[in-house]
Amino acid sequence: MTDSVAPIGDQTQLATSQPSSSVDGVASMLGPETLHGIMPIELRARIVADALFAGGHRSRRFGSSTEFAEHKVYTPGDDVRRLDWRVMGRLDKSYVRRTEDETRTDVIIVVDTSNSMSYAGGARGALGPSKLDVARTLAAATAFIALQQQDAPGVSLFAGHEHASLAPRGRGDALGHIGELLLTATADGKTELGATLRRVGDRLRRKAVVVVISDFIDAGPDALDALGVLRRRGGESMVMHLMHDDELDFPFDGVVKFEDLEGDREVQVDAPLVRKAYLAELAAFLAGVERQATGNDARYGLFRVGGSVVPPLRAILDDHRGRR
Repeated sequence: MTDSVAPIGDQTQLATSQPSSSVDGVASMLGPETLHGIMPIELRARIVADALFAGGHRSRRFGSSTEFAEHKVYTPGDDVRRLDWRVMGRLDKSYVRRTEDETRTDVIIVVDTSNSMSYAGGARGALGPSKLDVARTLAAATAFIALQQQDAPGVSLFAGHEHASLAPRGRGDALGHIGELLLTATADGKTELGATLRRVGDRLRRKAVVVVISDFIDAGPDALDALGVLRRRGGESMVMHLMHDDELDFPFDGVVKFEDLEGDREVQVDAPLVRKAYLAELAAFLAGVERQATGNDARYGLFRVGGSVVPPLRAILDDHRGRR
């Protein structure tokens, strides 16, 4: 099966002047084909983020790197020149002042571009957005949210190995660069997530959140172990498990030939006869990935290609904030 991504429009047409209420309304009406297929990726990111924050409170934003952000209790090794004597006088406890640059978090978004991410459906008679196109939208929305919170998003694209990356940056043009890189991604090769996460972890020099977007097909039982290492170093992680509706529901009828997108295997089966066994195997697979994620202290969320990304994205972000 092939990637069914529709042509993307002019990236420069980001509708930043639209009222948020208008964008929220559009977000509630858009189907997956429109949101993930034909809209400029930056506009997709804005629509998802605005729908996510609708009716809620955005996270606190910090100023420039020289502006005050917060206090923290003094611990040995902190710069004594940052001691806030006024607060110490009032509370009789040592506090240091922290600036925005010290509180900024790098957000590394790791996107699976292996061949299985090209799947775009077909069981119901028509192709829709591929898993990779929805992954692009999720990655762009996550980057947009990070920038809104004055954090610095970066991207890593992987299949058999990490084949493209952007270092974290908090400047205003970051989303444009991330969007350009995401649109160059094509689904090809086998999944090799573990090595990519180890490579990403080796590059980290400050506190970071690593976000993994993948279908985890053939990822292996230890693919997320590097996230446990990240956690022990003070970092945090989220796992966005992206699956197509066909994979989750198995709505096939009659005799169907299935092709392994990351290998050379083919099998022809009577779909109704194997549905029960398939769904049982699927449940074990999903539980295994979630167990890997939570076992490495990562937040986990399951995302459907044919559904809205907003509710599961809100749930995983709320869980992340609550755990922090």
